[in-house]
Amino acid sequence: MNKFLFFFVIFVTNTSFAYNFIAEYKISTTGLKIGHFSWSLNVNDNVYQTEINLKNSGIFSLLYKFEGSYLSSGIVENNIFKTKNYEQFWKTNKKTKIVKMLFDDYLIELKQEPIEKGVARVNLEGLYLYFDPITSFINILNGENEAKTIDGRRIYRLKKKEDEDGNIILEIEDYVNIWADHKRNDLKKIEFFIEDDLLPYEILIHFKERVFRLERI
Repeated sequence: MNKFLFFFVIFVTNTSFAYNFIAEYKISTTGLKIGHFSWSLNVNDNVYQTEINLKNSGIFSLLYKFEGSYLSSGIVENNIFKTKNYEQFWKTNKKTKIVKMLFDDYLIELKQEPIEKGVARVNLEGLYLYFDPITSFINILNGENEAKTIDGRRIYRLKKKEDEDGNIILEIEDYVNIWADHKRNDLKKIEFFIEDDLLPYEILIHFKERVFRLERI
């Protein structure tokens, strides 16, 4: 854990606190800029809200037309960020997807538009201490070694490894598709490159056939 994160953990453990983190990134793949990505985190005492927004941009963005927003809020308890409410909006030329989830220590509600027609292959009511994807990222950036995650379509475990420079590699383990009888997962790993800030200065998202690079601006 770098010095900033150590300070952050001690700070939130022993005092009343308020802190804001904001980062803006450009998104590129195969060297071409395709979009803009923003990530914010507001922490006030034991309550947090985090939001990610992304949208296509640049002269090549018509090849990758997309728009998304992800909003999570919850509490900080024993240095763990715990989701209470999560909302996700994702739109491309072909589809629009909305996901809403409510949590206590268990997942207590999952709603999606369009409504899933299949039967869940996972006992959703039995998912204990699972987090939405953004909260899982924050917990790992804040020092956790793994995070059980649900994004509305899949459940999986993000497992942290660190390279010799202290950068974080997230591997996807225990992957299960909630609504389909297959284990196909095109997402291979995520890399966070960090300095003296909670939010990374660069993110690499490795899919099966392509790598997306998010560079802080």
